[in-house]
Amino acid sequence: MVKSTNKLGHRIGARGGRTRQAILDATRGLLNTRNYGDIRVSDLASAAGVSPSNFYTYFKTVEEPVLALCEGAAEDFQPLAAHFQADWPGDRAFGVARAFILDVMSIWRDHGQVLRVEHMLADNGEAAFVESRVRRLRRLHLAIERRVAQAHATGLHPKDYNPRLASYQIASIAESTAASFDLLRRADTPEAILDTAAIIIVKLTTGR
Repeated sequence: MVKSTNKLGHRIGARGGRTRQAILDATRGLLNTRNYGDIRVSDLASAAGVSPSNFYTYFKTVEEPVLALCEGAAEDFQPLAAHFQADWPGDRAFGVARAFILDVMSIWRDHGQVLRVEHMLADNGEAAFVESRVRRLRRLHLAIERRVAQAHATGLHPKDYNPRLASYQIASIAESTAASFDLLRRADTPEAILDTAAIIIVKLTTGR
């Protein structure tokens, strides 16, 4: 989502838009080389080629451009729900699950460092990042929950199996696979990693 006004309430024109984007690009770049807690406003301003006072025209804290980058990642996450809104017949479920994981991996290649910060701070109870993660995953969780509930209603899952909780686990497996893929490749082939994750997701989703 492109912000239309700055912190002073002024409309952001083309030049302001470029400045704001430069700050976001600098934030992304620094997250690739430094720990989030080590980044200061002065670092972001310097990397973006703007003064600290110019930075404060668009953002109040280091947290704000990171959250703006989280919003960009969230937009890319929304189409993932379509994987669970499509049919999951027995002969196609594995392929659908595998395609879902590949799409998650693609998003993590683009937004991985930002998403790692979001996860870390959300897990630490930082309210803004908790809400950011909830917004990013809400549509996906609902789509998975509905798909799991359909299987549950036909008796394919144990009686006490909770579709809502299952949706969290399924999304978490896909993100964990994407986040740790390079590490997992040290011991296994990409095909084995993808196939194993897809088999687990099919089982958790369909009960088959």
